[in-house]
Amino acid sequence: MEIHDSILESLTVEPGHMVLTFSEAYIHQSEGRPMIDAGTGWVQRAVIHIRGEIASGSFTKMPCDLVDGYLELDGKELDNEIPIPLSFTGDVELGLTAENGETIKIRGNHIALGLMHEPAYVEKFPGAGPAQP
Repeated sequence: MEIHDSILESLTVEPGHMVLTFSEAYIHQSEGRPMIDAGTGWVQRAVIHIRGEIASGSFTKMPCDLVDGYLELDGKELDNEIPIPLSFTGDVELGLTAENGETIKIRGNHIALGLMHEPAYVEKFPGAGPAQP
């Protein structure tokens, strides 16, 4: 899942638990490197559950178009990328930036992503980087 080009529909805060619902999660499907090698683009409803809490920031308007972000799993940072499938226990940090410049950072110890409904085809992606050896 690419964070930019995705639309965050809602963020539900419960004690010790966060639920992020995406009305449109942009998914790059490729046999090669995500967001680099040729493939196809799709959108699909998605939900991310994080056992944790907001470390900083907030979004004042929902839904919001996301323009940047990262996911850090046990210190390994994925720039603008959330792997699918995803169920991870360990140190988690998710940072998101909305189109209006607002940011949020969520920290926790477990993250899971679920896809809902059928994906909708958006485009063919020609590739953005040099060919893989």
